[in-house]
Amino acid sequence: MTDNKEKIIHIKEKDFRKVATFRTRAKQLEKRVASLEKELSDWKERTKKVAADLDNMRKRVEKEKIDFAAFLQATFAEKLLFFDEIFEKIVNDVCSDPGISKNIADGLLMLKKQSSSLLESLGVKKLETVGRKFDPMIHEAVEIVETDDKPEGTVVEEVRSGYIMNGKLLKPAQVKVSSGKTNSTGAGKN
Repeated sequence: MTDNKEKIIHIKEKDFRKVATFRTRAKQLEKRVASLEKELSDWKERTKKVAADLDNMRKRVEKEKIDFAAFLQATFAEKLLFFDEIFEKIVNDVCSDPGISKNIADGLLMLKKQSSSLLESLGVKKLETVGRKFDPMIHEAVEIVETDDKPEGTVVEEVRSGYIMNGKLLKPAQVKVSSGKTNSTGAGKN
């Protein structure tokens, strides 16, 4: 009977070793699973960062594309301003001559109108200057004029038109600015 008892104990010890081996292996597998889960989490985090970077790059490229198109449009408009100013000068000088043919005057006025319409379609607007307060951000003072009827710093005459495009300055207006009331001391009177 002892033989039988030893056999049962021996079998139990053998099974116990197997169970211990399985437990050791299970712990190793749990560690490996935890390691793989951490690695998966790291990859998911990296994927999110890459996706966010890609989205930011797409937005930045889109903004740069819009900015570049606006730059090209502004550059084109600036070149057209030269012709618009020439048309304005011609219309003012030539069309005021009573000896000019009505057809020529009408043609020049039509060209000027078309030039101005093209600029307006690009978003270009002429600055209103005369009678307004001098603003060095949009005006370029070419002369200070003494006046009795305008307060100091008021634009009294426009020498060259200024233009804005979509809220941005394309070309500053050249203006004459009031110095305010003249101070007559009577020294020059005799």
